[in-house]
Amino acid sequence: MRRLGIVLSLLLVGATAWSAPATGKSDITMLAASVGDQVVLADPSTGQTASFDTGPVGWLYPAPGGVLFAPDVINNRTTVIDMRALAVADTIDGLTMPNFGESPDRYVVLADDILVMSYPERAVMARISSEITDPWQVIMLPEDAAMLILERRPDGSTASRLTIVNLVTRRVAARRALDADYVHIASSTRLGLIALADAEHDQVRLMQPSAMVPVADHPTDGHPRDLAFVLDGMTLATALDTGSGGALELAVFKSGKKGLRLGKRHIVALPSAPVRIAAAPDGDRVAIALNNGAVAIVDVDHREIVRTIELAGRPRDLRWCDPAREGPVNPEWSDGETATIPGLETPTPPKVDDETGALRTPGGR
Repeated sequence: MRRLGIVLSLLLVGATAWSAPATGKSDITMLAASVGDQVVLADPSTGQTASFDTGPVGWLYPAPGGVLFAPDVINNRTTVIDMRALAVADTIDGLTMPNFGESPDRYVVLADDILVMSYPERAVMARISSEITDPWQVIMLPEDAAMLILERRPDGSTASRLTIVNLVTRRVAARRALDADYVHIASSTRLGLIALADAEHDQVRLMQPSAMVPVADHPTDGHPRDLAFVLDGMTLATALDTGSGGALELAVFKSGKKGLRLGKRHIVALPSAPVRIAAAPDGDRVAIALNNGAVAIVDVDHREIVRTIELAGRPRDLRWCDPAREGPVNPEWSDGETATIPGLETPTPPKVDDETGALRTPGGR
């Protein structure tokens, strides 16, 4: 059953000076953060915010058409937020956790099996047996041809596990039990690599996804909490907990005849330990959710904090959303073309250039 929200009332919970555009459609990107019993939308350019009562939400799920799904696992309900109108659109009984890729008319859900669903009808289009038990993070690869799934428990009590699912053949393509508790992952199609944040050993592991072969370990000056590839996919932004505060590392990797090597490396000091990181859609900025209840926005090119947005508490999740992204045009799901899997069909693992001392052979200390 559904309880329809009162869209026309433009319900905004909490004080805000930020109003929706007259057209009802936003031309700007937005930050979405889950904080306490609310979800906060913030304009990264001005710092203006709007808050919505949702209950305690863990992960946030942006969708095409300016929609944000905020599932409350404690009260078993999902608040649907219209980011264009700055309003609560629906409140759904039960949990909706859609993972969207490039296609606006379908999404993937991780249940006992992996379900490919049509959108907005939410009809089951495919069911993939996966044996996913502890889903933590999902990354959709280009053309929605495959997905990466990181499994771990919130308390880190067991080693992480990485699974690649081919959404064309609808089967698990590869699975690997990892040797540590990797807290987050990121992927770069340009490099053909996955980066895994290893907070236990203060390093980032670089892995080839198709064969799940470790390529190199990049040591960090602190515990990596989250990471994202930015700019052209050659720069890795890693949010570090330094013990006394936080730092953002921007590491530029190069791949050529000498193999993979680390080029320039820059550090941006943060006022508090990081919790999550989110890259802007164009990759020129990153937002870091901080333990002190703020979000720091960093200009990647200039390597400086350009804005700080204060929140009411420590964020659980942070997403950089594009409300202007178009929603589905046709109501029915069509799969008439054969998709490829860029990012999985990677070249031979590059050789590691140890001249800089920044990269180590996997497993090296």
